[in-house]
Amino acid sequence: MKCPKCGCELVEGHLYCDNCGEEIRIVPDFEPEIEKEMSETLSTLFMELSKEEAPLLTKEQRKEEKKAEDIPADGGKKRKNRRQTAAVLIVFALLAVLCFTGSLLYRVRSVPYQVLKAKECAGEENYTKAIVYLEKAYELEPENADVLFLMADYYYMQQKYGMAVRCLGRIMNAEGIYMEGDIDNAYDKTISIYKEQGDYEAINELLLSCRDENIVNAFQQYMAKPPEFSYVEGNYEEVLPLKLSANTSGTIYYTLDGSIPDINSEIYTAPIFLETGTYTVTAYFVNDYGIKSDVVKNTYRIDLIVPTAPEVSVYSGDYFEPYMIEAAAPEGCAIYYTTDSTDPTEDSNLYTAPIAMPLGKSVYKFIAVSKEGVASDITIRTYKLTLNTDITVDMAVENVIYALMREDILLNAQGSLRGVNGRNVYKYNAVSRINGSGDYYIIYEYFEDAAGTQTRTERIYGVNIQDGSVCRVTYDEEGQIILIPLE
Repeated sequence: MKCPKCGCELVEGHLYCDNCGEEIRIVPDFEPEIEKEMSETLSTLFMELSKEEAPLLTKEQRKEEKKAEDIPADGGKKRKNRRQTAAVLIVFALLAVLCFTGSLLYRVRSVPYQVLKAKECAGEENYTKAIVYLEKAYELEPENADVLFLMADYYYMQQKYGMAVRCLGRIMNAEGIYMEGDIDNAYDKTISIYKEQGDYEAINELLLSCRDENIVNAFQQYMAKPPEFSYVEGNYEEVLPLKLSANTSGTIYYTLDGSIPDINSEIYTAPIFLETGTYTVTAYFVNDYGIKSDVVKNTYRIDLIVPTAPEVSVYSGDYFEPYMIEAAAPEGCAIYYTTDSTDPTEDSNLYTAPIAMPLGKSVYKFIAVSKEGVASDITIRTYKLTLNTDITVDMAVENVIYALMREDILLNAQGSLRGVNGRNVYKYNAVSRINGSGDYYIIYEYFEDAAGTQTRTERIYGVNIQDGSVCRVTYDEEGQIILIPLE
């Protein structure tokens, strides 16, 4: 058999031309047993009619008809009876022909009959012939989804998976013919076939072309949609915490320079902060089944004002008396600093008040950060503070302890307290010039419990670096320092 469109020889059992893809409509021939039965029935009927009618058709009988008037009445009745009998036989014959023809037409034009014959063939594992019957049933009743499902099953049993998918595709691609449940079932069966073959790319393409959101959501895990960007591309005057998201679990790869990403590119794990400059963010998604999405690209231009670096009141150098280090930044900016030589960030110490210059060598680094999150350049200051005094830090701490013992606050030099299971500990903090009263070591008080945990108290003490006298350091209502001497 040849294709009616291109003329190529068709492969037996194929319902589509392998050369041009033309769908071949095959109509089953009448069954031989039906034709034989019809022929035998008609032959028998006509033979019976011939036997009854033949005497009426001979020349002798026609001559006898002319003599009918001279024949007695009972002979006329016999001839009349024969005519009536022949008429009845003719009527019965016609009825039989009509019934037989109707039965035959029912078989040829009945979907249940075609399906029944298909199942009989399938029971004999003759799936090719079964599909021929089902194609006839589909031609008679194309809106019958059960026929297509059965046809797909028979193709599947022959391991003709592509043909099975084509049958199911007739349901999925039809507009307004099949019920929603049938369409869902067709997608489910098709995806099961692809999954069994490991063809996840085909599943992805099938779902990307599906316009039913419920079906797409039901099989979301097999899809690889392009990543979505949390900001549309364009110009911005703020730092963008750009987020990339995917439709299901997997990995997003991206670049910021417009180059096409691959598996060696950056993997998205957290928001990408875009500061001043132009960024062309290019990304694609790979789901858990190894399916890659299309590549998407957005361009962002960030125009931000970079704040000036903080101004620090005390310049780097060697000092022999303490100074308070003050820092200033543009309005609306916060100042952060470090003292361990690392570069400051928004996670570093927040500058809130002047800082007492520490003894010895020290390195301070300051930055200003705008409300938009833009950081300034770093201001670096290096100091070396040496005091002209014989009073050391250790001596200052001892003076505080002995003064408190004289005040009967401490029981001994170890800082023990009366009726308390713990002790006080005193630590140097800074050197500060206080209200023209001189320079003082600032000593903080801590309480240490039985477990060794230290908690700072609210009491602060000052020790004059020249004479070693001890004062309690407090503040008045206006925030000014007040020194209260201890005896």
